Amino acid sequence: MTAKYDLSINQGSNLDLWIQYLTDGNTAVDLTSYSAQMQIRRAKEYEYPLLWLTESGITYGFTGGITTGIAGIGGISLNTNYDGTSLTGGIYIKSDKLSTTSLPVGRHFYDLELTIGTTLSNRILEGKIDVIGEVTK
Repeated sequence: MTAKYDLSINQGSNLDLWIQYLTDGNTAVDLTSYSAQMQIRRAKEYEYPLLWLTESGITYGFTGGITTGIAGIGGISLNTNYDGTSLTGGIYIKSDKLSTTSLPVGRHFYDLELTIGTTLSNRILEGKIDVIGEVTK
C-alpha cells in the first residue's frame, strides 16, 4: 500500500525529506540491493517530470518536454539517517536551492518508488507538493 503525504516548499529553498521504510511489523527494510527514484510532475499522469531525483543525483528536469539543464545538487541516499549516518531502511531525499528554483509556483504531484534489480518493487510514497513563490510586499 502506498503511503500518502503532502509536502510544501518555498521555491528556491532546500528540499530535505527523510523517511524510514518499515514492514507491516515495524521492522526496517534493508535497502542495500534497492534503487530509488522520486519524480515531481505537474500532474499525476504527466509524462515529463519537473524534477527527477535518484541515487545518482538530480538527473534532469523537464519543462514541456524540454530539458531545463539544471545543474543542481541533491539526490537520494538509501539506508541513511537524516544526519548522514547509517540506518537500515532510511531514505534521505535532498535537493538544493538551485534545483527547486526551476519548479514553477503551484500545486504539483510527486511519487517515490523503490526498485530491486530491474523490477519495480513498489511506489511507497506519493502526494501533492505545493511550491510557494516569494511573497511580495
